[in-house]
Amino acid sequence: MQAAAEWGGLRTPHFYVIGDASGGRLRDVALRFEQFREVVTQLLPAALRAGSAPVVVIVFPNDRSYRPFMPVVNGRTVPVAGFFVDGADVNYITMNIEAGEAAFPVVFHEYSHLLLSTAFAHAPIWFNEGLAEYFSTFELTDAGRRALIGRPISRHVALLRERRLKLSQLFAIGPDSKEYTQEGVERELLYAQSWALVHYARHSEPVLSERQRVEGRRFASLESLARRLADGEPLDESVRATYAMTLEELDTELQAYVRKQVYTHVELSSADSVITRIDGEAAAIDSPEVDGWLADLLAHLQRGPEAIPRLERALKARADLPRALATLGVLRIRQGDRREGMALLERAVAAGPEIESVQFEYGWALATEDVLDASRAQRARAALERAIALRPGYPAAIQMLASVYGQTGEFDKMRDLLVPLVKAVPDNQDAALQLAAALLGLGDFPGARSLIGPILARPRNEEMRARARTLLGQISRLQQQR
Repeated sequence: MQAAAEWGGLRTPHFYVIGDASGGRLRDVALRFEQFREVVTQLLPAALRAGSAPVVVIVFPNDRSYRPFMPVVNGRTVPVAGFFVDGADVNYITMNIEAGEAAFPVVFHEYSHLLLSTAFAHAPIWFNEGLAEYFSTFELTDAGRRALIGRPISRHVALLRERRLKLSQLFAIGPDSKEYTQEGVERELLYAQSWALVHYARHSEPVLSERQRVEGRRFASLESLARRLADGEPLDESVRATYAMTLEELDTELQAYVRKQVYTHVELSSADSVITRIDGEAAAIDSPEVDGWLADLLAHLQRGPEAIPRLERALKARADLPRALATLGVLRIRQGDRREGMALLERAVAAGPEIESVQFEYGWALATEDVLDASRAQRARAALERAIALRPGYPAAIQMLASVYGQTGEFDKMRDLLVPLVKAVPDNQDAALQLAAALLGLGDFPGARSLIGPILARPRNEEMRARARTLLGQISRLQQQR
């Protein structure tokens, strides 16, 4: 690591950007991410209907400093210019600033998955990857005063000149399909065809009513199709209901669009509310705090054994670092030493009362104790309520707090907490089942059934099906007792 004095941190409305870079460089990176988020908000407002865990951007100055924190697959480091790591407590974006513009499309693609998952957690592969590829083309011009999105991706255009997938083939690809899991031209074609379909939906003008055209400009038609298919509706039926045409006709239109090779793009300026500046100055971060953040990144990469020595070094230098205390506490609990882990987390929340992720991690640890007695429940509630107050819409904290309310019989609070989340993210079946349990506790059997029915009809997995059946059985027994 280079001199700690070179590390700085800058907070913006939606990111915390830290790195071994000048304050001006950190502001540039922070501005780019805020602008990207704002443009996605304008093009796809539904993507931000719900909140997310905090997002931390770590900027490395060069490939040498970045390499120890690159992803590792089968024991081998995967060279990247940037990548995204999601987590219930914190999300990380990392990038090599030396890579220049090459780093941004990669992290914009990955960050798009987070934004989209808040609105459509179980999106089909083609929809998820197609939108992420489309949004990865975000760029700035005119000294940052104009934002462009939707320019053609040259490698996709070139591949589509030679090969194509029929829509029936594209829509059949799932998370376990070899076209998605194995590197090769088939995977590249999946990304290219998915991107082309999204670009077509955004920029073409199919024969639709004026109202449908307006909605199409916001991806509404394509999202409607994706949701129908995710819910298990027949392909031909879904296409006809969405586009008033057959699958073959839609396929023909898409291929004609691709053959034309005329790809328009969206251009937004400050007049369209594009952010043009970031207020505030970067603050210096000392070596122990840097160690704390980098160790937490390693922990999120499932590399706890590498993180622990770094955390111990940080805490030896500064015993009151909330991030290092909380990360080490969570790792100790995962190692089976709950006693030491809880002691570390208690120190963390005392040292970091304004850090929402630390409050969440302490609340999580208490709520997952084998026995949730009155004292633990009270402390868990306080920590999780604090996390949500600091970060409204914090999904994992909301669901964990709802679980605590359920275990303590506070079903009215559980209901009130979950209703906005379920409304914002209707395909979050876990939250929907939690809400059904709250309504059951309040005696609202019709309300609970209305949530359970759609899940039983199209469960995301066997666990959801089993939980829904259990709740339905409880409703039947309670109704018989009345």
